[in-house]
Amino acid sequence: MSFIDLHCDTASLIFENKAHLNRNDYHVDIEKMKASHYLAQWFAFFVDIKGLKNTDPFIYLKEMYAYFKAEVEANPDTICIVSTYKDYLKCKAENKIAAFLSLEEGEAIAGVNDPLEKLMELGITMMTLTWNHMNTWGYPHSILKGLTPKGCELLEGLNHTPILLDVSHLSESAFKDITRLYKKPIIASHCNARNYYDHTRNLSDEAMKVIAESGGIIGTNLYSYFLNTSNHTSIEDLLRNMQYVYNQVGEEALAIGADFDGMSCNLEVCNCGEMDKLMGSMTRIFPMRIIEKICYSNAERIIRENL
Repeated sequence: MSFIDLHCDTASLIFENKAHLNRNDYHVDIEKMKASHYLAQWFAFFVDIKGLKNTDPFIYLKEMYAYFKAEVEANPDTICIVSTYKDYLKCKAENKIAAFLSLEEGEAIAGVNDPLEKLMELGITMMTLTWNHMNTWGYPHSILKGLTPKGCELLEGLNHTPILLDVSHLSESAFKDITRLYKKPIIASHCNARNYYDHTRNLSDEAMKVIAESGGIIGTNLYSYFLNTSNHTSIEDLLRNMQYVYNQVGEEALAIGADFDGMSCNLEVCNCGEMDKLMGSMTRIFPMRIIEKICYSNAERIIRENL
């Protein structure tokens, strides 16, 4: 089975620790992705605004991009950065992993002119407006407020770019603003179902249905904090959440957004090299046709139709 994962924090982690993409001690590296036959991985550039102190967040983002780009270029036979469906197909034909880029924490571009143009120059194809703090664009899942006027303006701009909107981390009120203003498929790159496990980072049934109706997808998150009350994520936890999402929105909207390297819990699927353990267990509840959609082809459709 092949895989496309909508979200990992590996790019941020290797940048912070000056580690390598080919092989490391984290959840994601090239060797592990090859072991699980990854077609593509969205690498999130996470910018912790609260932790930057006196560093300009956009400069920090560019430095992270440069480090990641150098790591990819050090492994030209196995991985390449892509931003279009054409690029993706070329990578796939050459048996290379396609590295798509995303921004996690929209405040990183709040202080620059033409922020969406700047992201396109970096080849970024997906972004969240917020992380876990209020910012220039809007409010996170823990606060019952929506988008700011500037956030609404940015959202209108996203309608006219190839950058996809990721609603992970957003508040319900902000999500409702999005349903009024955003015209493209909505992505929840690493979110679970709130009625399966009640956490503000998870999606309501109503939100999941809006995402599905938009033609978007929901990436199953492996973080135990969004699945149960323990510090351990079992395959059974993941299957029950997937089954719940599937029952609400059907087979076209369910995908993988593992959140690897963005969590500190214990995992039965210990890293991206063990994804076949999850796929094998999925056969207990889904036919292979649907498993293929969840593991890669729903995400591939988003790439084909929007990038």
